[in-house]
Amino acid sequence: MKIGIYTIHSAYNYGAMFQAYGTQKGLEKLGYESEFVNLYTVESEKKNESKIVSFKPKPFLKYLYARLNPKVQLKYKRFRDFHSQMNLSKRYYSLNEIYNNPPKYDIHLVGSDQVWNLERGLADRPYYFLDFINNNERKISYAASFGTSKIEKKHNQNLKSLLSGFNAIGVREDDGVDIIKEATGLDATQVLDPTFLLNAEEYNEIASERLIKEDYILYYGFDNSEISRQLIINLKKRLKLPVVAFSGSNFFPFKVDYFIKEAGPKEFLSLFKHATFICASSFHGLAFSIHFRKSFISIKHPTRNSRMETVLNKFNLMDRQARNAKDVLEMSDQNLFVDYNKFEDKIEEERIKSFSWLKDSLMKISER
Repeated sequence: MKIGIYTIHSAYNYGAMFQAYGTQKGLEKLGYESEFVNLYTVESEKKNESKIVSFKPKPFLKYLYARLNPKVQLKYKRFRDFHSQMNLSKRYYSLNEIYNNPPKYDIHLVGSDQVWNLERGLADRPYYFLDFINNNERKISYAASFGTSKIEKKHNQNLKSLLSGFNAIGVREDDGVDIIKEATGLDATQVLDPTFLLNAEEYNEIASERLIKEDYILYYGFDNSEISRQLIINLKKRLKLPVVAFSGSNFFPFKVDYFIKEAGPKEFLSLFKHATFICASSFHGLAFSIHFRKSFISIKHPTRNSRMETVLNKFNLMDRQARNAKDVLEMSDQNLFVDYNKFEDKIEEERIKSFSWLKDSLMKISER
């Protein structure tokens, strides 16, 4: 029984790469052979490697910086190496190749991330809805996301047509369940992000050696808001530790003690594993804080907060979302640091529930 996985697996983005990795390793734990349908265009490769040239002054300077900075180039190499170790199909350079000759698998699985994001409308070729796969074939989604809490009603009919061919639908957010029910009348199940299909011990096996020898506060994310800037200042003042920061960007908007430019996926894990305290403004920053059982503060995204709130609600950790930057100065040590003994049973219960849903759904589909 071989499963083809359709997801965002090749982007040089830590969250995207680890949700893909978690999906494949989760399927492996269930005894399934799988591979990623390796759609990787030349344009995507150039974007990953900062090889797209613009002669406008600011983009051109960023291009030069990325091409000439050895640390940035090392990061790209580390992403390439990590990606190459995944089970991949032959490379497809365009959607045309896939639509003209669809891949053959026993089960077709749409993976996690915002693969169903309809912000720019429904594409002429809605690849991640598997519209090129005959409805007689087995189709399932695991932790697919719309990336928003609502969609426009004009998409309802098309969405119903696209999703009616799926044998089982698992989505990442509670809002996703509601969107599908309201738009199509179909039932969906909320499941955890696929990074939760693995545990800390499994991530420890592939994490790099420790990068920062001293204790540190880790900031990870993409937010450049005033609350992020002030939280960095206040956490450093409160904990009296240096701040280490990294993100998907080659630049960082705030003053910190260390900005890590060379981190690949394995270094990402190491930075989370060894942090004393974490401030996260991204979903996977929050997720890996929990994976490694770290005390953390998360920063609310102004428009895409559904996935963060879903997981915080599931684990009874909503108080970890910062309301304002002053909170960390006023909280007692008992409230600032997370006692995971209080939440361990709930985290494990939800993890097992998602794993069981995937296992049971695949078994039922296999029997068709």
